[in-house]
Amino acid sequence: MKNGAALVVAAAIALIAAVEVAAPFAPLLHEWWLALIVTLGGAYVLVAGIAVLRTSEGRASGVACLGGALLAGSFAFASFLGGQPERVPAAPGQTYRPAHSAGVALVFPAVEAPTKAGILWPGTVSIQGPFGSQTAAPGQVVRAGAFVLKIDSGPIALVDARSANGQPVTVTQPNGADFLSPYLTFTGFDGDKPEDYFAVPAVHRNVQVDYWSGLPSRGIDVPFLVMRIGEENGGTLFEGVAVSGRPLKRAGLVLTFTLGQYPIVTASSAPPLLAFWAGVAMVVAGTLVQAIRTLGARA
Repeated sequence: MKNGAALVVAAAIALIAAVEVAAPFAPLLHEWWLALIVTLGGAYVLVAGIAVLRTSEGRASGVACLGGALLAGSFAFASFLGGQPERVPAAPGQTYRPAHSAGVALVFPAVEAPTKAGILWPGTVSIQGPFGSQTAAPGQVVRAGAFVLKIDSGPIALVDARSANGQPVTVTQPNGADFLSPYLTFTGFDGDKPEDYFAVPAVHRNVQVDYWSGLPSRGIDVPFLVMRIGEENGGTLFEGVAVSGRPLKRAGLVLTFTLGQYPIVTASSAPPLLAFWAGVAMVVAGTLVQAIRTLGARA
């Protein structure tokens, strides 16, 4: 077959791109070395495709090679934008814009003030893309250009902190998405338990909080927090458990946590669908036409 090696490389690139489109959250597909291999393969098929396009009998394989180059370019573009899949760092009320994005933004809804019935926690997030916006709920996967966004639901806690005499004090999150947010979104893990931290500068306290959805072996079927209160740059003052809505008075603090569920977004990347399908069509059509011509010539 005319330009057979280049057609094999183009088909391999198409296969890799198709796997990433189908499984955009697989970590292996976002390794730097795979992007490098695909980019080098794309450069090879681009040169080969341009060369054979000058000959009448090789134009079909040239189209297939150019399709492979298009797929390689879109794969490299997605790798540059996204990197490894990761959770979007954002607090309620924030708008997150991915780096190098063109018109893509995630609007995380604010939480309304508590009422006597409790807190009505938002269950969706708004995703603004190049061609409009949509509201996404847990369980959905949304594509916006080269970005792929998976929406889940995870724990959240509203922190009400007061001094020992009952005066409100400010909660800060030095490593959080919002420094002054009173909401813990549990972006880390302590073993297999969601974990978060906050500080109370007014009383020089640091607090670590682990979220437990329950403990069925002990008959506990409601969520609770395992926490540790420590001195600022000092030792541990208290270790214990807190439940939603019940004040905890320890270590010079009165802490009340209100637990709930809030949207979690995991961001990844994949070749934009328009470029992907155009490239696949070129590879498939060019390869089939070239194969038919080769078989006809041999016959």
